[in-house]
Amino acid sequence: MPLNSNLSLRRDTMRMTMAGMLMACLLSACGGGDSGAFISAPPLPPEVVGPDPLLSKQWHLFNNGQSGGVPGMDLGLGGVKETGRGVLMAFVDGAVQIRHPDLVANLYTVGGYLPIADPSPETAPPDAPYKDTAGAWDDAHGTAVVGIALARANNSKGGRGVAPEARFMAFNGLSNGRVGDALRAAVEQGADIVNNSWGFLDPQKSGDQLYQSADPVWREALDRAVTQGRQGRGTVVVFAAGNGGGGDDSNRDGYANHPGVLAVGAVDHQGRPPAYAEPGSNVLVSAPSVALAQNFFGESAIWTTDLAGPRGLSGGKESDIADYAAFSGGTSASAPMVSGVVALMLQANPSLSWRDVRWLLARTARPASLGPLETAASAMNSHGFHPLVGFGRVHAADAVDVARVFRGLPVERQCNSGWLSAPQAIADAPDPGLILEHRFPSCDLSVVESVQLTVKIEHAYGADLQMVLTSPAQRQSLLARPHLCNVDFKGVCGDFSQGWTFHSVRHMGEEASGIWRLHIQDLQEEDSGRLVQWSLVVTGH
Repeated sequence: MPLNSNLSLRRDTMRMTMAGMLMACLLSACGGGDSGAFISAPPLPPEVVGPDPLLSKQWHLFNNGQSGGVPGMDLGLGGVKETGRGVLMAFVDGAVQIRHPDLVANLYTVGGYLPIADPSPETAPPDAPYKDTAGAWDDAHGTAVVGIALARANNSKGGRGVAPEARFMAFNGLSNGRVGDALRAAVEQGADIVNNSWGFLDPQKSGDQLYQSADPVWREALDRAVTQGRQGRGTVVVFAAGNGGGGDDSNRDGYANHPGVLAVGAVDHQGRPPAYAEPGSNVLVSAPSVALAQNFFGESAIWTTDLAGPRGLSGGKESDIADYAAFSGGTSASAPMVSGVVALMLQANPSLSWRDVRWLLARTARPASLGPLETAASAMNSHGFHPLVGFGRVHAADAVDVARVFRGLPVERQCNSGWLSAPQAIADAPDPGLILEHRFPSCDLSVVESVQLTVKIEHAYGADLQMVLTSPAQRQSLLARPHLCNVDFKGVCGDFSQGWTFHSVRHMGEEASGIWRLHIQDLQEEDSGRLVQWSLVVTGH
């Protein structure tokens, strides 16, 4: 089957005929609703080999202090020979301008056609005002994200991406909210990696502090992704941890908090977590992004692809760089960097499972610059874990080097407590709270990879609660922190009555056997509640 621009025949799903592919696409509503089965692939522009003129501004790739940051505080690409060749990445985002001259050569096509709906932004009417809502004519977010991951290298255009020879497909899932359909279609089309640079789809602007559940269709698609994707090795699903700062928590986002995703935090050009960095026990690693304090000067922003022409982030104000812009997307920029590194790892060792990728990223991460903040001891490394940056900064060269020779984790095992019925009152502050313990009577795993804690709690204002899980190694996951919400959301700000599952990677590498302790406290006055049930699931090998 001929593929566009010398793309080699994919091992996994691309052995079907063109007619079969088109029929499959039509039946599965590719792209979250509209089939792109009969849309011809865009033509490829001529490519002139030569240095990328904006590469010197891309400190996140090669930091020599050009942005005022610390030399070496970058993604660690030095010496990496892999380019992402043979790896297919999918992006669930807003609009993506797939015809961008620095991206189109990497576009995934089948027999000269798009196998999914065209995710490009709307065409702006004459003299149209600026409009960057998802899918609109100035929506450049997705285009910027894709460029960070895989913009072409050495083509005399703009800058380059982390994995400049990886292939991509994009889904405008944020315009219609059908992110579950988009994830399912990405896996069906054979995506190795699915990047998500967005937070939960909350129509209430003032509801950022809420615990927000993920779409059930998306959860089902994710379960299929990690169990069936990549011929059972699992699709690697990467998620931005969030930009809510210390007042928010990534564990409150039902998407980034899911145990099947790799949640990514941010560090700036000095290796520090920026003010917008959102903590969480689910945060695996961090990657470069803009330092908010210097955003007004643009020096620490992430240079990447913008909408080609007069629309988008730059507005086409400078003709020589109108197709590029300094992107200040927070963890939206960090996530595709990690996705790009994963593409390099999978090129180096295609047999890696999604669990292997998570393990190696954590194991090879380098320390962030946390200043007065203290990390907690970790079984995965010598520099510890912090909920703002996870196990530290992703380092591409280290991760790829280890990936080349890694033989894979043992078979995944799970210890599940089932529901532990423990109806007990949770007294109001300053009561010391509840301490609950559980020891698995028999647990056929020795090394922890992730932990899920589920609670059902009846409480008038669950945002008063703090929950800390302590492992047998006496290491703690801070799962829930007291916080304030808009008064309009008081009833649902921390509603655990239907159950909420917290995910933690903090205990990776520890032993599973022993006593696990859960401490629940109400740290704010006025309201009290009752613990109904709780459960603990430890996954590992």
